[in-house]
Amino acid sequence: MADLSNVVNVGILAEGKAVAGDNMNVVAIFTADQTKLSTNNRYELYRNSQAVDADFGSESEPASFARSFFGTSPNPVSGGGGVLVMAYWRAEEETLPASAAVLSGEQLSQAVVVPQLQQIDDGSFKISIDGVEEDVTGVDFQSISDLAEVVTILNANISGGAVTENDNKIIVTSATTGATSLITYFTASATGTSVGAILGMNANSLASIVQGADTSTVALETKLEAVSAVKALVNYKGFTFIDNPTDAESETLAEWAQANNVLGYDVFDSPSNLEKATTNPVWNIKLAGKTNYRMLYSKAGNRKLAATYMARMHVVLFNGQNTALTMNLKELSEAAEIYSQTEINKASQVGLDLYTVFGNNDVPKTLTSGANDFTDNRYNLLSYQNALQVNVFNILGITATKIGQDIEGVSKLVDECVKTTEIYRRAGVFAPGTWSSPDSFGDLETFKRNIETNGYYFLAGSLATQSQNDRQARKSPVIQGSVKLKGAIHSADILVNVNV
Repeated sequence: MADLSNVVNVGILAEGKAVAGDNMNVVAIFTADQTKLSTNNRYELYRNSQAVDADFGSESEPASFARSFFGTSPNPVSGGGGVLVMAYWRAEEETLPASAAVLSGEQLSQAVVVPQLQQIDDGSFKISIDGVEEDVTGVDFQSISDLAEVVTILNANISGGAVTENDNKIIVTSATTGATSLITYFTASATGTSVGAILGMNANSLASIVQGADTSTVALETKLEAVSAVKALVNYKGFTFIDNPTDAESETLAEWAQANNVLGYDVFDSPSNLEKATTNPVWNIKLAGKTNYRMLYSKAGNRKLAATYMARMHVVLFNGQNTALTMNLKELSEAAEIYSQTEINKASQVGLDLYTVFGNNDVPKTLTSGANDFTDNRYNLLSYQNALQVNVFNILGITATKIGQDIEGVSKLVDECVKTTEIYRRAGVFAPGTWSSPDSFGDLETFKRNIETNGYYFLAGSLATQSQNDRQARKSPVIQGSVKLKGAIHSADILVNVNV
């Protein structure tokens, strides 16, 4: 019987894998507490305060800050699909214990590996641990049903170390520690069926080796070094320190936050922080336009105010409708403080937010200053910037063929910009309105009409006028966009005419 492929052949073009956007509701509290954290364990993730109590002790500073964080309603975990990162800052010299050599295999698919191993009753491999070569042969894998049973078999055949499994990776750890704790990849034995490649443990796989090390001492680090080190491990979008940064550290952290698209939260407590003076780090940060550094004032020096404020801000789910918020007049989980009108005015001028009480009922509410922009503006625009970047990248990355360097191809990129912006319009970040900036592009009437109707406008440059160099480099013409912020009402003046 003739095969259909003599007439018709069908090939399936699979869609490429998409990149995930940043989760704006992953936030970090930095601590020097070594009860759970260290240089070798820079962070832990938490979804409730009880877990922090268990790890650090209920009387610890991390636990106290966590209660303020999770006591905020809503918070990133309860309302924003986020998580609390308790991160480590090495505030003093630290002695690192001697470590063992570790061979970490590549990530395996149990559904693929187990059937392969079930065909082997003469498995073999060589491995050297601490300079002693072990030649393992005659290993029967026929009765296994999962990776856990593979680990059991390997443990029974490897004498110089322990075998474990984590995230579908098989790990061999030497039984000794120090510089003489050494390990090698799996290599083939002279007899039997070599299993090094199947297990992802040989040199040609994605396995990795970390040799043992002696006890060592590492110097203390700056707060700047701490935020950078942890950011390389977990992509947090907001941070604060339990320990009070110095004035110089605050300014340095503000620079880092601006450059890395992260929001930093800090609390200031000196009356001098209310003054317009170059000796005031708050004023310097405001003058430098470091709007990603969010600054609060507390006469009591309550640094937990930053934790609860950060928790209340990082809750927005932008795929919802009218989910965007303002921090003005929100309630936090810390005690509000009483301020004079002079203090309120000065805080507003230098860029400090307050948590104070209103009316005879002493109702606690935040009072925000827009001098260094508003926190919600920075939060919303950082999220939007990332969404635009990721979504346009994914259009290019998941297309099985290509996006053409023609009108149709460029239109796909513009359409993705529009779709992304529409999500943020629905969330309440952008809204139709009158364009009041002198900056515009394209036909002015078309530009204004789109802003007044949609709250945004996008236009791609002409392919016909694109330089030959850009065309040969396969670049899209520049895509320009304008968006109208929806803003928020923080105050009102009311005039009443009375007639007798």
